[in-house]
Amino acid sequence: MTTPISLRVLLIDPDDDKGLVPALVDSQWGSQRQSLLVDTARSAPEALRKLGEQQYVAVIAVHRLPDLDAVNLLTRAGETTPEALRLLLCRNPDSSLDRPEAEAFFRIIGPAVDGRNLASFVSEGLKLHRLAREQKELLKKISLEYERLRKREKLLDTVVRERSKELETAYLKLKAANRQALLGLAEAIEAKDPYTKGHCGRVAAYAMALARECSYPEGELEALEFAAFLHDIGKIGIRDAVLLKPGPLDEEEWKHMKIHPEVGYEIASKIDMLKPTMAAIRNHHERWDGKGYPDGLAAEEIPLSARVVCLADAFDAMATDRPYKRGLTLEECHGQLRKNRSVQFDPELADLFLERRIGELFIY
Repeated sequence: MTTPISLRVLLIDPDDDKGLVPALVDSQWGSQRQSLLVDTARSAPEALRKLGEQQYVAVIAVHRLPDLDAVNLLTRAGETTPEALRLLLCRNPDSSLDRPEAEAFFRIIGPAVDGRNLASFVSEGLKLHRLAREQKELLKKISLEYERLRKREKLLDTVVRERSKELETAYLKLKAANRQALLGLAEAIEAKDPYTKGHCGRVAAYAMALARECSYPEGELEALEFAAFLHDIGKIGIRDAVLLKPGPLDEEEWKHMKIHPEVGYEIASKIDMLKPTMAAIRNHHERWDGKGYPDGLAAEEIPLSARVVCLADAFDAMATDRPYKRGLTLEECHGQLRKNRSVQFDPELADLFLERRIGELFIY
């Protein structure tokens, strides 16, 4: 068995025609900015052989029937390298992906699969995997320590207080690390579109201000903040030609753009600490009148978190300049909120946003 290398990646592609390997090799990862070492394979037997010889931090497979069934291959890879990030790439989605076993790993689907997107996604995915491993180890340590303290009933009170403080400090460090990773994902989203720089942060600020005004459950505020930061995470899977188009989208381009809530929902569903954000990520483009997407929910069928993020997202889009339009004035934005209350927006939330002048927080 060859000595494991901590930053080795296996890319399985029957025909690497998109330059995925150079993009991965050129990417930088980790606090010491280390480069990834990329092994390649062109067939399932070759890939399985290499998986038996090396330890990989990520296994990436291009789904291209009949040459390579990536769903089956990544399922088998999970048995060999259960701790590795597993990623399926599919430029032309088909029914062969609709299998239960495909839910066990990440998927990037559609023509947006290219080297830059892949390198960014792998970099952020490895950060989350590292944090997840650290979380498991820390929680295990905390659990053992807690059991040890619980059984030692004769410990002096001062010793108990000191140990408890250490555990609290460890928990706060873990929580801060998780937050940093999530904000890193938000930055990866914005990096694809320089014209929306700062958008995720402003949406989160508007959403939190509105949530506090509407007596949003205190224990769910942090999840709402993360959801607002990551509401557009699915845009990682949108083609640059569509995302960066300096003008209105045509019908096919708009159809492609509208998949981003579902792509984001799928990403969030695979990461435990993102699961509380899933509803807002999936449904922040639903409308009060039921004419939104992707699920056509109406009124209070739409989760409250999604209604809050929807309004915050729409306001920032109206108020800021984009390549194809100028930002509206504050009064023009307020006029749009009044016009679309009970149409696009929850009327009570729209009224609160207007009454408390939440829109003046950052833009104006």
